[in-house]
Amino acid sequence: MSETNKPGALEHEAEPPRHQEKKSGYIKDSASRVLNIAQTYGLDALLQTEKPEKNALKRALMRERRRKELRQKNLEQILKLAHISCKDETAGDPEQDWLLRFFDMAQEVHNHSMQRLWAQVLKREVTNPGSTSMKALKVLQDMTPKEAQILQRASSLACSFGGDNSRKLLVGYRAQGGIFSFGKRTTTSNINVGNFQLPYSSLLVLFELGLMHGTELESGEIELDSPLPLLYQGKQLSLQAHSKGVRLLYYRFTPTGNELCKLLGNKPNMQYYDQMVAMLSQKFIANTEVESSIHHTV
Repeated sequence: MSETNKPGALEHEAEPPRHQEKKSGYIKDSASRVLNIAQTYGLDALLQTEKPEKNALKRALMRERRRKELRQKNLEQILKLAHISCKDETAGDPEQDWLLRFFDMAQEVHNHSMQRLWAQVLKREVTNPGSTSMKALKVLQDMTPKEAQILQRASSLACSFGGDNSRKLLVGYRAQGGIFSFGKRTTTSNINVGNFQLPYSSLLVLFELGLMHGTELESGEIELDSPLPLLYQGKQLSLQAHSKGVRLLYYRFTPTGNELCKLLGNKPNMQYYDQMVAMLSQKFIANTEVESSIHHTV
């Protein structure tokens, strides 16, 4: 995936390279790391050489106060990001129960990239009340930044086709051989989504999170007399099958996966788009909005 086509809601935070380990601020050994964590979170009383000045209750109250301050800052940052992302959209009132649950969950989000995603959840609920379920919030709460990046990559490859608006990951087609196929009953062509930073191990993560169904599915036979509409990241395609017996192969996002994908918006991966159109053109007349990604600006 080219850098310009990478989804923008989350940024990859790279680990420091090995040569930085000798810097003065880097803690190498595990004991020093545990001590550092204890000091940061006010839990180092028994690790000090001298007896603590404050008793355990006072220490607990101090730690709880710090945590409340941090939760408040997290929510303030998320509300700020949500406000910045708003324009002049028509707004409604989220349900109070939903809003209070949202605050309870969002206050624990410290990662800035994840805070931007939670800000999008709030904005979407303000502009379209009832659009994000409690179940989707719970999945998002348990999701790590790495898992959210995987969802983003999958979402940027997602399309819908036919009369079904649910998102699908199109991975190929299967075609029934004709009378002149010389014994070849079926032919299959696939897109290797691993070339777009979505290896099968990433699909397994989405299966485990309940965001995508774990079975590769096959569409019904594409009709000859009726072009099949396909929507990819806001781009309309019309597919006219060359012959009978052609079926599309895909993975389907779950309802919760669909909800979270909507938060990410349309972030097309043009390399995938070009490869998908090239593959479909083997069995379909594919009428598209754009001729090539070279002339397209995301």
